[in-house]
Order: sequence, then C-alpha cells, then structure tokens
Amino acid sequence: MIAMTVGLLAGGIAPVSAGERRAEPPTGMVQTALAQTIHTVPSARGKRIVAPEQIQAAIHRHVMRELAGRVVDCQVTLGEPQQPVVLPPGMVEVKVGAGRSEEPLGRRLFQIQLLVNGRLAKTVEATADIAAVVEVVVTNRLIKTDEVIEAEDVGTDQMVLFDLKQAFVTNPTDVIGKAAARPLSPQSPIRITAVRRPFVVRKGDRVTIEARQGGLSIQTVGVTKSHGEVGQTITVSNVDSGKDLQAIVVGAGVVRVNF
Repeated sequence: MIAMTVGLLAGGIAPVSAGERRAEPPTGMVQTALAQTIHTVPSARGKRIVAPEQIQAAIHRHVMRELAGRVVDCQVTLGEPQQPVVLPPGMVEVKVGAGRSEEPLGRRLFQIQLLVNGRLAKTVEATADIAAVVEVVVTNRLIKTDEVIEAEDVGTDQMVLFDLKQAFVTNPTDVIGKAAARPLSPQSPIRITAVRRPFVVRKGDRVTIEARQGGLSIQTVGVTKSHGEVGQTITVSNVDSGKDLQAIVVGAGVVRVNF
C-alpha cells in the first residue's frame, strides 16, 4: 500500500490514524500541478510514465472538490495501481472519474483517464482509502457533569475521520455557555450529544409558579421534583395545595403553568 498522504503538511508530517488528532495543523498543501497536465513525466525509451503517486495526487484533488466546505483536508492511501503506467510519448493529463457520494470516505473505486496530447490513451481502475481531516472542538481540562463550559475551557484541533456523520462539535461558540451532559476528559473532542443547556432549576428548589390566563396572573410557591433547563417541562409540587403540576421552566427559579 502507498502510505503517502497527499495534501497534508508539505513539510512532511506523517498521517495519523482514523479517530486520532493531529499534533499540529498543516501549513501547506501539495501542489496540485501533479493532478493536472504533467510536463515532466519520467520517460522510458521515448515512453511516458505515470507514477502511482501522481494518480494519488489526482484522486486527492478530486475528493477535495467533493468535500469542499466540509473538511480542512483529506488523506488518500492508494491501493491500486502499485506499478507505474506506461504511455506513448506526448503531453500527459490525468483525469479522475467517480460517482459523487453523500459520504465519499472509506474504500473507493476511481476511473483514471490518462490522456496524451489531449486524447484518451488508457483508462485505469484505481482503489484508494479516503479519510477526512476535520477541525473539532476539544476540551482544555476535565469538565465535570453539569459544569458550565467557559471560553477558556475549550480549543480546536484536527481529527481524522472515516465517517463524516460522526457528530462532533466544530465551532467553540456552540458549546460555550452550555453544560456538560457527562464528564469530558481533557484534550478530548466534544460530541454534540455531550453538551446541553445548563439547568436553571434543580430538584428540591423552591420556585415561583406563575399561572396566566388572559390578563390575569397568579403566583404561588412550589418545589421542583427534577432538574430543568429553560423551556423544559418539569413536575412541581404546589406548596399550598400539595398538588403536583406540570410546569415549563422560564428562568432561574421561575416556572409557568398554563390553564
């Protein structure tokens, strides 16, 4: 297998495994000229040779167009061909054909068209494993359950994925001010399901129960029987009557019932 990863750090950082985070972001991209017209293809007795690395580079460009706006980079590990392709003399172009996919990752098959002087000289089937490099939000420290996340608690890092449907948070503003739904380890990527809006009332709190109908507003005191975030319906016991009511949390220490 060709382990060269195209489009990562031009300075030579090795690829990381799926699900792992990269130590530092890429600072440059491999030149895309390899995937376009090839002017300096090695020759053998007047023939032109297209190396597997050049096919790999062309696939990388093709996949990056498919994933535009969804990833910061991608990794391409070529399976076949492993041997150079020999073509007649002339100016060589490498074109990639593949059906567009909603999830263009994992093992894929590509039709590689090799043109000489603008004419199709050979079609080669290529297989490659495709992984996406995405920027995700990570924790800077241990965050306990129910703890509200502050700006200094999170940062961003890059991660290699074989499935873009994995729901990781990609923007720090989406977690700042929210609470951890479970403990979050230091330096770990945050999934969307791992955070929620913070509780503004907790089980056993004394709260104000508001009841409104038309222009009439009545207030009384109740005790909550569960935690609740704004907009959530919880059970509250009316202190005066002892009856349990279903109320909507509208703010810190305030719930509302509708009649």
